[in-house]
Amino acid sequence: MKFIADIMVGKLAKYLRMAGYDVIYINDASDDEIIKIARKTNRIVLTRDSLMLERKEFKNGTIKCLHIEDVKLKNQLEQVKSELGLSLEPNLMRCIECNRKLVKVKKDDIKNRVPPYVYKTQENFLYCKKCDKYYWRGTHYDNIKNTFLSIKDRSSPV
Repeated sequence: MKFIADIMVGKLAKYLRMAGYDVIYINDASDDEIIKIARKTNRIVLTRDSLMLERKEFKNGTIKCLHIEDVKLKNQLEQVKSELGLSLEPNLMRCIECNRKLVKVKKDDIKNRVPPYVYKTQENFLYCKKCDKYYWRGTHYDNIKNTFLSIKDRSSPV
């Protein structure tokens, strides 16, 4: 499942990327650009913009869309999980900045490319060729994991 997110759901886009989903997010894209990209690449549009949903492409079903109802990230993730049946858990295989697939790199090859403490305490590293950015499972990973663990399925009783 592939997505394109509008400016109203940028944080949701990042978290879906953290779960391994292919999500295009261009924070200055117009509605027309989003629709064009969605059509060309067969993506589901994620938006909070109810006016956008009035467009013919969504009304006639030529482009799929999920209207995100809440402003809170946790509720957005719960909605996406419930309505689309997604598995949401961190797997960090995509760059959260550009969406590109990350590649595994050898620790020995990046000694001077990450902070010394990180190099000393971590064994596994991923790299984004486009952003020239390294990823590892530091303390932020626990926060991400806890966010995903806190999500309940909306279809299940509270």
